Amino acid sequence: MSSKTVAAKYVPTTATLRSDLQLLKTDIDSLITHAVDLTDAELSDAYERVAGKVASARQSAREFAGQASEKIHHGFDMSTGYVKARPKQTLAVALGIGALIGIILARSK
Repeated sequence: MSSKTVAAKYVPTTATLRSDLQLLKTDIDSLITHAVDLTDAELSDAYERVAGKVASARQSAREFAGQASEKIHHGFDMSTGYVKARPKQTLAVALGIGALIGIILARSK
């Protein structure tokens, strides 16, 4: 299986994004701690590894944000469609929720 196929099937989640960022933080902390002891070649290699992980985390964050945006737009479209198809029911529900919130707020004073 090619890396493009694997990358196409990769779907970032909050858990994987959080894990990627934690690994990146660990790597950066380790690099900072050991940077003084590294040769120029080792430091360059470490930099390349960290830069690759930063790019990977950035891409995961972009994909996650894109998926979230798609879900928000889908929810908005579904809500708009429901309101257009059932305007009276939507108005009744909105009035009921508003009245309920008004009652709760009036009792809390």
